[in-house]
Amino acid sequence: MPVYKDAERGSWYCQFYYEDWTGKRKKKYKRGFRTKKEAQDYESEFKRVANADMDMSVASFVEVYFNDKSGELKERSQRNKRYMIQSHVIPYLGEKKMNEITPADIIARQSKILYQL
Repeated sequence: MPVYKDAERGSWYCQFYYEDWTGKRKKKYKRGFRTKKEAQDYESEFKRVANADMDMSVASFVEVYFNDKSGELKERSQRNKRYMIQSHVIPYLGEKKMNEITPADIIARQSKILYQL
């Protein structure tokens, strides 16, 4: 688990590779940890989630998404996204497994939302 100390800032950061859901190798870089352990924990948790199969419900995936993005999104953006997902996605796809969702499911949901407007 490669974590490094940023001598200028006095904080820790991690830099590592992982495979995304399409099988592509990606590089992840995250900085600003107060301790070495925080950086190591972040990397472990990130890899655990990234390596999880898509045999989870949409509702579970949404929670993983918000946990992952909590430090990156502003509070208002998080609230707006959560509202939209809870209102328009979870009622329709929440119990479905991620690997069972088809393009037809998405198109049908989009059409229904647009029709309601």
